[in-house]
Amino acid sequence: MIKKIDILGIRLDNYTVRETVRQVESFLGGDAMIAIEQISMQMLIDSENDPVLKEVMSALDLTVIGEKEILKAAGIGTMQRLKETEDNDFSIEFFRRIERNKMSVFLLGETQERLAEVKEALNREFPRMISAGSYAVEHCKGDFETAINEMNATTPDVVVSILPSPLQEHFFHENKGKISAGIWYGTGGAGIGRRRSGVRTFLKNMVHLGKLKSSMIRYQEKNPEGKENEVH
Repeated sequence: MIKKIDILGIRLDNYTVRETVRQVESFLGGDAMIAIEQISMQMLIDSENDPVLKEVMSALDLTVIGEKEILKAAGIGTMQRLKETEDNDFSIEFFRRIERNKMSVFLLGETQERLAEVKEALNREFPRMISAGSYAVEHCKGDFETAINEMNATTPDVVVSILPSPLQEHFFHENKGKISAGIWYGTGGAGIGRRRSGVRTFLKNMVHLGKLKSSMIRYQEKNPEGKENEVH
């Protein structure tokens, strides 16, 4: 199976969930913060016109393909990869490991309302997970200094961002050197746990898939020498 794919000049990891979790565990205990994010089609599309978004995605320690349509657009994907991506299996396994290892989590969101929704879901699915606190950046005025101070005061093991992209990547780009945590896990607003499928989600994904394929065609026309989907 191809482990690395190139989409719009961004190298994405294509590990199985088990392999990705092993990668995360191998990083634990190091001195540097590990940056992980789930990648959506919209993030890839937006990266065409947002250099900060593209820079952050390109520099992540681990990328988790968050939508099976990305695999389809790249022309790869076993049944296993398509299924575990569709079911959001990495998110579930990640939080299981966090809960099992008794690691504390600080939740970063855009609004208090959204934070409350995700807290409820986490408490229901992972009742023994240690909460270090949370903060909604809607309370910040002018910059994110208050959010950083609130976060670092709790000395969390993991910062889980449910900020929507590209706000998430701009926050990380500006503040990554100030975050005192072992892991940054950005969900890009994709949600926690199992996803609910439906007609509305299906139609939205089809629209995004069409846009992503168009972006990929434009990129290939501008970069005919680019090689995609190399094995690493």
